[in-house]
Amino acid sequence: MATGDIYVQVTASPDTSHRSKSVVVLVPRKIIEEHKSKIGTKKRDDQSIARSLADPLASYVFTHRATFGSFKVDHFFSAAPPPEIASESPELTRGDLKAWVL
Repeated sequence: MATGDIYVQVTASPDTSHRSKSVVVLVPRKIIEEHKSKIGTKKRDDQSIARSLADPLASYVFTHRATFGSFKVDHFFSAAPPPEIASESPELTRGDLKAWVL
């Protein structure tokens, strides 16, 4: 992965239907580096760190939406914003993290 920011797309797919919900969380490079230095995680890869930082915000978004019942979660990583959010303002921020609901 490039040395810049990481976009983490978290997609929740319910077991009972094919309608999924996605949240894209922007994890800035500086937050990843701060996380590495705080807890000595230099051996963890950037995507793992970005995921661990994005998951609480994505979970917050999912728990404040209509319930799915049981569902599975997939993660996708990108150095560039997905086209769906390229010109959109984030719907939620927490510290330096920004999130868009798709």
